[in-house]
Amino acid sequence: MQTKQYQKLLRKLRAWVLSLLTPALISTGVATFFIWAHLARIDQTGIFFDSVSFSSLFNYLMVFAFVSILFFCVVLFMPSLLTGLFIYHDQVTSEQREALTEKNIRNILFTSMMSVLIFFGWFFLSNLTESEKTPQVSVQLGLVWICSIILSVCQHPRLTLNRVRGTGFWHTTGTVLFMHFLQPALFALAAIAWIFPIELFLRAMEFPDGTSEFRQALTIIALSIFLVIFSLMPGVVFLRLRGRTGLLQKVGVTGGIMACVLFLICMFVHAVPALILTMFLRTAGIIDLRPHNVAIPVTAYPAEYFREAVWQGKQSEDRKFYLLQAVKLYSLGNIRLICPQSVVQPWKKSLRYQVLDTDFDDSVRRELQEAVSHCRRVSSQELLTLERLPSA
Repeated sequence: MQTKQYQKLLRKLRAWVLSLLTPALISTGVATFFIWAHLARIDQTGIFFDSVSFSSLFNYLMVFAFVSILFFCVVLFMPSLLTGLFIYHDQVTSEQREALTEKNIRNILFTSMMSVLIFFGWFFLSNLTESEKTPQVSVQLGLVWICSIILSVCQHPRLTLNRVRGTGFWHTTGTVLFMHFLQPALFALAAIAWIFPIELFLRAMEFPDGTSEFRQALTIIALSIFLVIFSLMPGVVFLRLRGRTGLLQKVGVTGGIMACVLFLICMFVHAVPALILTMFLRTAGIIDLRPHNVAIPVTAYPAEYFREAVWQGKQSEDRKFYLLQAVKLYSLGNIRLICPQSVVQPWKKSLRYQVLDTDFDDSVRRELQEAVSHCRRVSSQELLTLERLPSA
C-alpha cells in the first residue's frame, strides 16, 4: 500500500516538475536560437559563449523573443482574428449553424480576394491611364462592401427564409438588415485587414532589374492572395471547431496551424525570419543602428585596430582614447560589437528579398558579412559612449 502511494506521489511530483521546467526550457531555447541566428547571420558566432549567460537568457531575452513572435503573428493573422470576432455564433440548430458558418467563411474569403483586386487594380489602372493617382479609399471600401453584400445575398437566401419564416415584420427586417447589410460591412473590414501584413512584405520586396510593370503587378497580386488564404486559415479552423471541442483544444489546434503557416511562409519568403529577428534585437536592445560617439582606451587596443579608413576616427587631445562614430551591432553581457556607419546600409539591404530568389538572399547576406568584417569587438567596461563630442 505504501509503495503504491509513493509511486502515485512520485507521478504527481514529476508532472509538477515537468509543467514548471518545460516552459522554461522552451523559452530559454527560443532566446538562445534567436541570439545564435543573429550571430550566424553576421558571421560572428565566435562571441556567442563569451557574451551569453543563462541568467540573461532566462530573465528577459526570452520575454522579448516571445513578444516579437507574438506581435508578428498578431499582424500576420489579423484577418483571422477579425474573422473569428465578426462571424456571428447563431443559436439555432446545429445543421443551420454549421451551414451559416461555412457560407460566412466563403463570404470573407471571396470578399478578401475581391478587395485585393479592387485595391491593386485601382492603383495599377491609375498608373496606366495616368489620370488619377490619389487612392480613393472610401470608394474602394464601398466597392468591397458591395461585393460582400452581393455574396451574402447570393449565398444566404434559403437560410434567411428559414430564419424569418413565421416571425413578425420588425424581426424579419432586423434579421435581413443584419445578415445582408451590417454583417457584410463587418466582413468588408475583416477582408481589408490583409493590408497590415502585406505592407510588411511589400515594403521589403524588390524586383530584378528590367522587370516589367505587368509582371510586378501579377507578383504583388499573387503574393497578396497567397497571404490572404494562409492568414485566414487559423480563423477558419477555429470557427469550424467552435461548438465541437473544448477551448483548450481549440486554442492548441489553432496555435499549431499558426505555427505551420508561419513556417511555410518563412520557407517561401526568407526575409520573414530576418524581420522577426530584427524586431527581437531592437526591442531587447541588442542592436542599435543609431550612430554614437564612442571613446575607447588606446592602451587596451593596438593602433591598427581602428586604422581602417571606414572608421574615420581620431585620437583624443590627450592621446588616451580613440574617438569614433559607431553603431552597435551586438550588445550583450560584457561584449560589444561596434561597427562603422557603413554597415547600416548592408544591414537594411539584407532585410529585403526577391520572391523565390535564393541567390539574392545569399548575395545580400554575403554583402552584410563583408561589411561586418570591419566591426570590432570591445569590452563593455572599456567603451565610453558620448552623447556629443565637446567643441574644441
